[in-house]
Amino acid sequence: MSYDAPPTTIRGEPIMKSSVKFLLSGLAAALFSLNVAAQGAPAAADGMAAPASGPCAKARDPQRCEALQKAKDSCKDKAAADRRKCVADAMPPMDCSKARAPERCAAAQTAREACKDKTGAEHRQCIREHMPKRGGKAGGR
Repeated sequence: MSYDAPPTTIRGEPIMKSSVKFLLSGLAAALFSLNVAAQGAPAAADGMAAPASGPCAKARDPQRCEALQKAKDSCKDKAAADRRKCVADAMPPMDCSKARAPERCAAAQTAREACKDKTGAEHRQCIREHMPKRGGKAGGR
């Protein structure tokens, strides 16, 4: 091998030629995978609703999450305490069948309903009184 000839691979091809082949095959694979990913998403025209996107896409209860986003948007011009009350009033009740602890969820809804006219420390105390202890019986501490 003389110094005038370009360096070659084991097969005898010039190194530059094999590098170009490698890069082109990688580019082709990337383009193919992008095409497959784009075709994998179902279209809304198929009669099925498009999957949810954004912050509520992976939520346990996507409808409630969407309602929360709308409530936050509609209450954003209010002060802190008023905004919390506005958001709480605008939210639909939680679907306790999807909760980790359905009994506790139902108890929390009952407590919220009983304490909805109170604010601040008085509201927190009311919630404590109406919520069951963890692993215990309803009726407070």
